[in-house]
Amino acid sequence: MSRVKSVISRADWLEHVSTWRTSGLTQAAYCRDHQLNATTFNGWILRGRVNSPATVPLTTVPIAIEPGPASPSALSIVLQHGSGWQLTLPMDVRITWLAQLLKELA
Repeated sequence: MSRVKSVISRADWLEHVSTWRTSGLTQAAYCRDHQLNATTFNGWILRGRVNSPATVPLTTVPIAIEPGPASPSALSIVLQHGSGWQLTLPMDVRITWLAQLLKELA
């Protein structure tokens, strides 16, 4: 059984998309009612989104980022074990000492 492709113009596809949007039907139902290929129809919907100008103009909003209050954990390294113990170390702890400590704890 061979398929016969119908030729639908760009204007017709865009009209179908516009009509579908106000119809209240799902894409599948609209395509079925109008004997349209659902995949092709979805492609035209996506093209319309890409090619149409934004309905809401974009604006920029100035923002300021300020540091929050310093917390002890932000200025330190906290080691916590599953059993509940916790060890807080200063950020400037020597890395070799920390490595030895972790080795001993393992």
